[in-house]
Amino acid sequence: MPNITTKYLGLTLKNPIIVASSGLTRNIDRVIECEKAGAGAVVLKSLFEEVLAKEDFGMKESTVDHTEAYEYYHAHLELLYGARDYTDLIKEAKAQTSIPIIASINCVSDAWWPDFAKQIEGAGADALELNVFTTATDLTMDSAKLEKLYFSILSNVKEKTTLPVALKISPYFSALPHVAVELGRRGLDGLVLFNRFTQPDIDIENVKLKTTFAYSTESDMHLPLRWTALMSHYLAYDLCATTGIKSAEDIIKLLLAGASSVQIASLFYEKGLDEIATLTAGLDDWMAQHGFESIADFKGKLSFHKASESGHYLRAQFMEKISEVE
Repeated sequence: MPNITTKYLGLTLKNPIIVASSGLTRNIDRVIECEKAGAGAVVLKSLFEEVLAKEDFGMKESTVDHTEAYEYYHAHLELLYGARDYTDLIKEAKAQTSIPIIASINCVSDAWWPDFAKQIEGAGADALELNVFTTATDLTMDSAKLEKLYFSILSNVKEKTTLPVALKISPYFSALPHVAVELGRRGLDGLVLFNRFTQPDIDIENVKLKTTFAYSTESDMHLPLRWTALMSHYLAYDLCATTGIKSAEDIIKLLLAGASSVQIASLFYEKGLDEIATLTAGLDDWMAQHGFESIADFKGKLSFHKASESGHYLRAQFMEKISEVE
């Protein structure tokens, strides 16, 4: 029988399927359900930066857009985790489950995280995921300054904790490979590709703004597939792919592109956590049919630097497809 264990952030996962930060991991009962369903690991529902700021300094709620599930955007700050509740959840999860527990912080600045990262480590988390996004509307903020913010967040956290740290980012960088390499030089242990965003919308009947969020679709998977394949060969740390993963076939594709693991939420909201068993069975069957004894045997086999037809990962192929349609 094939061995479907994998390594991510230095942790051994019994399979590459991680339940992404969401309402599915918001409390101890949900985390236990994830483990019983067969998850390789969980990323706890994010603690937002504003919660720490509010607790420490009584600051008003920020108007910066965030990137987790729809429910987050509409929740009042008082309903989100406080720092103490969050560390208590980590302790409970470590005491009552045996799978890796990855804490998550949703941040937009480098102000609050060093000290709290220490608390997360003290609570027993196996790793920390920093979910970073900021909307650059300041005309004086160029790409270099924005990238520096990401570097600063990571460096400050790494100075205060020995936990492996992953960064969950958006695809909206002008030179993503450069950013990825520079993050590695600052000690990054893993990169999660990519954030899924809430989006602004307009209510034309009441003439006011609103926010919309939709679950990912199968076509969304191709963006992390492309960038995983393009970058996996030269990055010394792990890549975790997320967004649009709906089947065992999608997981296999991302592993072939070079991902160490995948994060899934939308599929489990739509069909339930029992889908984990379907996904792992599909991965197991495919590996057996193709003679692969472990994920390491085929991981990255079709990355950009190894695939014989690697041009499919490049934009030039877009023109070819347009010609086919026409």
